[in-house]
Amino acid sequence: MPAYRQISEPLTEPLTYQEVKDYLRLNGDTEQTFVEGLIAAARQHVESRIWIPLISQQWQMQFDFHELNLLSKNINKAPLLSIESITYYDGNNDIQTLAPSSYEFDLYSAPPRVRIKTTPTLYDGFNALQVNFTCGYLNAASVPKNIKLALYMIIGHLYEIRQEVAIGTIAQDIPYTSEYLLEPYRNNFIFSPLNG
Repeated sequence: MPAYRQISEPLTEPLTYQEVKDYLRLNGDTEQTFVEGLIAAARQHVESRIWIPLISQQWQMQFDFHELNLLSKNINKAPLLSIESITYYDGNNDIQTLAPSSYEFDLYSAPPRVRIKTTPTLYDGFNALQVNFTCGYLNAASVPKNIKLALYMIIGHLYEIRQEVAIGTIAQDIPYTSEYLLEPYRNNFIFSPLNG
C-alpha cells in the first residue's frame, strides 16, 4: 500500500476568522489567535475523518520497489487537481523525473488514477517512486456546505469545551451531528484491500 506524505499546508482555510467570529457571536478580537487555531484544528480533524483535503495542498504518494508490479494506481486524495511530476530512484539510486509522455492520469474517476505507460529501471528499495500531486477543493467557495456546517459545529464545541475533562460536568464528545454531515463525503476507497 502506498504511503502518503503532505508536502505543503493549504494557504487558506475553508472558513475565515470573521465567519467563525460571527458564528461564535464574539464581540472583540482578543481570542483571534485561539479561534484561528481552532479553525485549523477543525479542518485537520475533518480531513483525517473523511480523507479528503478541504483546501488545495500538495502531497506525495510513495511506492516501494515491490509495490510497482501494477502500472495503474489509485490516488486516494480526491478531489485531485493536478499531477506535477513523477520522480523515481534509478538503478544507481539517483533521483530522476519521469517524462510526462511516460504516464497518464485520470482526474475524474473515483478514485482518481495514474498509469505509468513506460516503466523506468528502478532502485530496489523503499520509496522507489513518488507521485507528486495537488489535491483538495480549489478554494473555500468550493467546499460543500455540509462540510462547512460540520466545521462550525466542531469549532463551536472546541471553543466551549476547552479541557478534555471538566470536573463537575458531564463529559461531551465532538457532536455526532457533524459526523452525519461528513459521512457522505467520506473517502471509502482507502479501506478497500484493492486500493493503491
